[in-house]
Amino acid sequence: SGSQLVLVQVGETLDKRNALANDIIKGVILPQFVILPLAILLVWFGLSRGLAPLNALQAHIRARRPDDLSPVEAQRAPPEIEPLVTSFNDLLARLEQNMALQKRFIADAAHQMKTPLAGLRTQAEFALRHPVPPDVQRSLEQIATSSEQAARLVTQLLALARAENRASGLTFEPVEIASLARRAVRDWVQAALAKQMDLGYEGPPDDAPIDVDGNPVMLREMLGNLIDNA
Repeated sequence: SGSQLVLVQVGETLDKRNALANDIIKGVILPQFVILPLAILLVWFGLSRGLAPLNALQAHIRARRPDDLSPVEAQRAPPEIEPLVTSFNDLLARLEQNMALQKRFIADAAHQMKTPLAGLRTQAEFALRHPVPPDVQRSLEQIATSSEQAARLVTQLLALARAENRASGLTFEPVEIASLARRAVRDWVQAALAKQMDLGYEGPPDDAPIDVDGNPVMLREMLGNLIDNA
């Protein structure tokens, strides 16, 4: 047919093949063991530096008091998220305005309700001084009791409003809590006697004071509310 088959054979020693494999390992694989850790280290370092302002901003927000609605400093954030910080500050401003309106409404409503409730209780007590049928007497007693409870709630709402208004400038000092508790109990003795309730104080003697760090006015109101609700 005129075609001729040619067979070409190439031979190499095993030493040469092993040398070629070693060259591949030394030239390609071994450098990867050095480059890969360096690349990971550089990426970690870059991410740490890039996220450091965000972490500082997160720590600043997390350390805030629950009632702290002041704006967040935009300088603490990277330029890329300054619009987010601005929007967050706008939200805080709206929340602060809404809470101020709620506090003012509670204080105004409590003031408006205090006088009518006192008048209702006085009228009921005045009516009870005169002979009335038993069913009317029970109704008047219920009115007097309910108006007294409502008046007590109004007083507590007013105390809460005053406490929240003082919170921004609240100062703390050492307070002898035992003597403060004794004075609070004395303030409620007449009310307890009128209700035929046993009210007393049991605590450490005068020569064993108990000092706490707090605001004396707020602690006095707290003790009064505890006794009132007992």
